[in-house]
Amino acid sequence: MKTTNLLCEANRARNSRRAGFTLTEMLVASATFSLVIVGTLSAHLFGLKYDQRICSKLGASEQTRTSFELLTSDIRASKIWRIGYGSAATFSNLPNATLQQGNALQLSPTTDTNVWIRYYFETNGPALANPNGRLCRIGSDGSFRVISENLTNATPNSMTFYAENYRGTNVYDYNYKCVIVTFMEFCQFQFPKTTVGAGGYYDYYRVLLKAASHCPS
Repeated sequence: MKTTNLLCEANRARNSRRAGFTLTEMLVASATFSLVIVGTLSAHLFGLKYDQRICSKLGASEQTRTSFELLTSDIRASKIWRIGYGSAATFSNLPNATLQQGNALQLSPTTDTNVWIRYYFETNGPALANPNGRLCRIGSDGSFRVISENLTNATPNSMTFYAENYRGTNVYDYNYKCVIVTFMEFCQFQFPKTTVGAGGYYDYYRVLLKAASHCPS
């Protein structure tokens, strides 16, 4: 009898070791595994979204630096500057004793006024390609470049260049070595394509640029 009981107990021990999970244990294990998977995926997706936001900010900053470094360097290297009204084909500078404010800025790196670089704001670009304003650069050698796009200043009249003295007062004399000022607001960055405004990442993005000529007259 004792031998039989010992054999039965040994068999029950072996069977218990071979037995699988119960339904409750399987449910608990599945739920725990699902939570781990959901948490990992959520953390990964959050990281991707956060990375996209960082890329948007870096892309905006990079575009701003790249675009306006050229404008700043041209202003600093100019010997003659004129503010007025113009486009890719024409330019008319403002006379003396008038407020030096207009949609175009023409710079001459030397005293030869036949060699020039012109910056101008364009507000009537193709509706599909460029529904908002943009800042363009054209040279007397025929070179052309779009400096910034998707400008949404309040009105086309606010997309201007104007001259200030060191006190921040408007200048009426173009012979004065003044500070050239322009202000721009953006609705969308060129790279990456990130809309701004209601429901977007940012309510607005703006740049106030000031630069003065460093060349002696």
